[in-house]
Amino acid sequence: MADKKRFYKAVGIAVHADGFTVQLDGRDVRSPAGTLAVLPSQPLAEAIAAEWESQEETIDAGTMPVFSLAVTVLDRVTPQRDAIIAELRAYGGNDLLCYQDGEEADLATRQAQRWGPWLDWARDTLGAELYVGTGIMPVTQPDASLAALQDAIATHDDWQLGMLHRAVTLGGSLVLGLAMLRGEMDADALFDTAFLDELWQSEKWGSDWEAEDRRALIRGEIGQAHRFLALVAGEAA
Repeated sequence: MADKKRFYKAVGIAVHADGFTVQLDGRDVRSPAGTLAVLPSQPLAEAIAAEWESQEETIDAGTMPVFSLAVTVLDRVTPQRDAIIAELRAYGGNDLLCYQDGEEADLATRQAQRWGPWLDWARDTLGAELYVGTGIMPVTQPDASLAALQDAIATHDDWQLGMLHRAVTLGGSLVLGLAMLRGEMDADALFDTAFLDELWQSEKWGSDWEAEDRRALIRGEIGQAHRFLALVAGEAA
């Protein structure tokens, strides 16, 4: 959504047959693609209304992260649900947790301690036993495990699926993304677990400001996805 002058005075919320809408001067908000923005919970609608209300003379899309995530679901996730499920299944076939270090003993120990329980969770809770390799050689996962992961993904609605896609593409792990989606870990835990290797390298060798800024940005984006999930679930902002 390109920045433009604020064109409305009043922001409100209306009840819709399928949820809630945000209204600007009594007119329902639509996505950039023209989709009516029907939202699944009142807290989500309230958070988006607050973003619209906070705009001053010029609408700054960068200050509207909740609305941005909502229109991504409406315009990109819902129309391509099957393709996104297939893409996420492919991430499961190359899950970050399945590629562990074979040279640095300290790092390998940390990976086993932090990643092992989530691989156990995937096996015991999702029915997806995943093989682990060392180094960079590809690991071929069992078809049954990939099918179980796909089934786990498909149980979630489009709003959850959009945030799962966000978390997985940022963190590189479908298992961790599903764990966050299902309330087994929060956003900070997902980040710290997914970026274990990089954080270990930083501890050992130090880090430059560009890497620190990049990690802070990713941590913030995962946090936004986690907050969005809470709003979808009906939790107050």
